[in-house]
Amino acid sequence: MTMSILDPYALRRDGLAALLDDQPRYRADQVHRWLVRGVDDPAEMTDLPRGLRQRLAELLPPPSVLLRHSSADGGLTRKVLLGFPAEAGPRSPRTDVRTRTDGEIASRPLRTGVEIESVLMCYPAREGTAGRATVCISTQAGCAMGCPFCATGQAGLRGQLSVGQVVRQVTVMQRLLADGTVDIPGLPDHVTNVVFMGMGEPLANLDVTIAAVRWLHDPDGFDLSARSITVSTVGLVPGIRR
Repeated sequence: MTMSILDPYALRRDGLAALLDDQPRYRADQVHRWLVRGVDDPAEMTDLPRGLRQRLAELLPPPSVLLRHSSADGGLTRKVLLGFPAEAGPRSPRTDVRTRTDGEIASRPLRTGVEIESVLMCYPAREGTAGRATVCISTQAGCAMGCPFCATGQAGLRGQLSVGQVVRQVTVMQRLLADGTVDIPGLPDHVTNVVFMGMGEPLANLDVTIAAVRWLHDPDGFDLSARSITVSTVGLVPGIRR
């Protein structure tokens, strides 16, 4: 029997509690804290029993891999290339999210390996101004909008990203800031802002975009204010109305 692969970022805390309903409630809280910190490999969740870590390793997608980390603008712009391995086994119906915009651009989430580039933009504190660490993230692999000025759009749409693939773009930057890999005087040690301005049209993967925003805004998640999250769109009206 093949076991379904679950996206923990799509489950959120209540979903994690249901998944671990045979465990004490605090186990779901422990897993949730690891996910917020950007740890998506159960083997690294060291406060969990070995048996539970092994079980989660069978249920959760393969961990993301940081393939390349480069810098520009004197270190103030950091580009990260993330690799998401192919997920073995069928997706759970709870994570097989589909677009609900106009039907013409709907596509299934990617089931094969994919590489996604995200950007961390650093704005150190200045006199009278707090420092900011802004992450630009993608919601799709490629894009179907075909904007003539955009190289991504010219390549076409390859597939939708899952909630986990979107949120992990933020968590990897969170780890780089927290562990001192990005060490700039006057810069916060955590992500302060997120902009959905990377690859893809966020409203063409609306359910995933909404779920990702909820993770970012959740007081038990990244606790970003609504003003700290920006969703850019070419203007898909059905998505805007939702």
